[in-house]
Order: sequence, then C-alpha cells, then structure tokens
Amino acid sequence: MASATTNDKLSACCLMEYRPLPGTPRGQIIKIAGIDTYHSVGKDETLKGKTIVILTDIFGLTKNPRITADELSEKSGFDVYVPDLFDGDAVATSLLKDMPEVPGEKQSIGTKLSIAGKLLTSLGPWLFRHRQAITLPIIEKFFKTLRLEKGITRIQAVGYCFGGLYTLLAGSGQLHLVDAIVGCHVSLTTKYHFEQLEVPSAFACAQEDERFSDALREEAERILARKTDIPSKFLVTEGTVHGFAARPNPDNPVIMKAYHQANDLIVEWAKTHL
Repeated sequence: MASATTNDKLSACCLMEYRPLPGTPRGQIIKIAGIDTYHSVGKDETLKGKTIVILTDIFGLTKNPRITADELSEKSGFDVYVPDLFDGDAVATSLLKDMPEVPGEKQSIGTKLSIAGKLLTSLGPWLFRHRQAITLPIIEKFFKTLRLEKGITRIQAVGYCFGGLYTLLAGSGQLHLVDAIVGCHVSLTTKYHFEQLEVPSAFACAQEDERFSDALREEAERILARKTDIPSKFLVTEGTVHGFAARPNPDNPVIMKAYHQANDLIVEWAKTHL
C-alpha cells in the first residue's frame, strides 16, 4: 500500500482537476515497483491474468484518469492500473484553461501569448525533468514488475498524449513490454515509432490535433497497413481537439460522446487482443 503521506498528496491532486469528470473514483492506490498506482478491480475473475494499463498525459494521476480506469474496468471486466509516472510532479490541469476546446476555435493574440508563456515557463522545464532517459526506465520496471508480482501474462497499454509515446515504445519490437496498445491523441511521435510497432495497435484521434497532424496520422495508417500480420485501427472522432479522451469538458455532449467512443475502442481492443 502507498503511505498515508502519498495518499494525501494524490488525494489533493485528485481534487485539483480543471474539468473533473462526474463520479467518485472507486479504486485504491497501491504500490507496484515502488510506484503509487491506481488500481480499479475488474469483476471477471476469469480475466485476472490480463490487464489494461493507462499511461497518462502530463497532468498525471488526477481524478479523470481514475474515473476513466473505473469505466474501462466496468465495461471490460479487466483490472485496470494507472501508475503515477511522475511521482506527484505532474503539470497542473489549470494549464488547460485557455486551450482550444473545439476545432477551428479562434483565439486572441493575447490568449495565444499567454498560453505560449505558460508553456515556456512550466512545460519546458517539466519535459526536461521527465525526459525519455528518465521516464522510459520507470515504465519498463513497472511493466516487468506487474508481470512478475501480479502474475499478469497479457497487457494492453493505453497512452494519452505524453503517455502515447511510451505506449508506442512499449509495443515496439525492441522492447515488447506489452501485447496490445491503444493510443489516444498521441504526441511526441514520428513515423519511426509506428514503423517499430509489433503488436495490435489502435488509435483514437481528434478531428483537429496539432500534436498528431492529419499528415502524420495518414502516414501512420499507411505504415501499419503494410504490416499485414499486425491488426491496426484508427478512429477519428468528430468535433474534437487534442485531449478529448483524457480531459473532456463534461458539459459538452459532442466531446463526451467522443470520450466514450475512445473508451469503447479501448475495451473492444482489449477483449479482442488480450
């Protein structure tokens, strides 16, 4: 179990979600490989050797990924784990305040300058602290310990934004840490990462996404289509921008529909490939 101090820290973090999804998380925080991890228990006892692991965006283990884990667990019957990859050092979700919510949304020059300033002062140093040389070994240790200590034989990794990159790396032929992946509005990726994939791979994509452009998505589709022995699927959701599957506005029915579509894709992929 996590210490009381850590639980308090994560509970406080959980309350600071900028746009919290409705509901109360029903899982608990446990330790896996020394990492505080949210665990939502699946109801199907026959699936205990298989699991879904969520790799979060830069905003970490706040309320929303816990609610998402609960929904995935409820719909699929699998246990779902969400490791705190940043040891409490996540970016505050208040950074989302002035971000576009729908495709084609216009922003004033002042708003754009404000966003740029926030990204420069907070996100730049954070990305350095959590660069690949730091983050990837944590993820490798987590997956290996999950198999060793929990008796897990099949894993589907689900990555959002920042976590999307590490989901692709986990599904690469070089690392092969997992058995299937789903990427949701992935970022920091290039065509190289798709060329290296060696496990069934699905992607939930936004209609408009500067971090995963139409050109890159179409190239990724062509790359995976040539891998005829590896199942792949791309879902493009209408009326959405980057972040819809992780940090949706619960008051926007179009975005919430897309959020649930992404969750349904994750469940479908796990049931098919685990």
